[in-house]
Amino acid sequence: MTHQTSDKEQAFLYDLFIVPGWREVFDQMVDEEIEVPEKGRILDAGCGTGGYAVSLAAKLGADSEVVGVDTSAERLELARGKAEVQKVKRVSFESGSPEASGQAASDFDLVIGDASMHRPERMGAVFAEMARVARPGASVVVKLATHGSFDEFFSIYWEALHDLGLEELTPQLEKLITERLTVSDAEELAKSAGLKGVRSVTQKERFDYANAEEFLSAPLMESSFLDEWLAILPDENAVRRVRRKLADIIDRERHHMDFDVSIKATLIIGRK
Repeated sequence: MTHQTSDKEQAFLYDLFIVPGWREVFDQMVDEEIEVPEKGRILDAGCGTGGYAVSLAAKLGADSEVVGVDTSAERLELARGKAEVQKVKRVSFESGSPEASGQAASDFDLVIGDASMHRPERMGAVFAEMARVARPGASVVVKLATHGSFDEFFSIYWEALHDLGLEELTPQLEKLITERLTVSDAEELAKSAGLKGVRSVTQKERFDYANAEEFLSAPLMESSFLDEWLAILPDENAVRRVRRKLADIIDRERHHMDFDVSIKATLIIGRK
């Protein structure tokens, strides 16, 4: 019987694998690009297990506060535990998301939204919400993975469909490849939300895997992306066949070297 991962287990896996390998890439970019206000309120929307929100709060003065929101009660529980262990008082955690934060309008001096794992159709709502809760003059930062991310995987996915005689699915695969926002598209969404002085910062990040099994079972891939990518397949039998073919292609082509995939890690930055 296949083990079903509980919500609590998923939160721990997120903290162990997604945070160091994924979130911290974007958080470091924010640190490098954004000047944190000396006092005021900061929103970390999509805060995950709260490590970045806690670290921000630990640096701030007595007149400052960080509010972290996330959709997962289990991740929020871990976040509150981190704040307690580190004895950081100026941080709180609530239920919410980057597109529906549950916070009052014009209430934050810095707004950070993590949409790095969001589907493209949700991005307009994210920018609108992040702009709504920012005070006039406040900086707004949205994290996302832009067009060109995971191209190495999509190339072998196309090859697998071709080898298995599933070419009729290539239009759906093409949609997966092209639907991710370009940087310029994301900038336009920020401007449409009313942000001024919009700019972007993008850097390429690479993820290395020793073999196909490690890639296909990696928590980052398995829990965050693979299910969505394989959802274009008609049934479970096709999923099993394609996974086997993907593994064959990866291990055949890497020639005893690591298999790597890359993303375009992007910050869209503007001012209310």
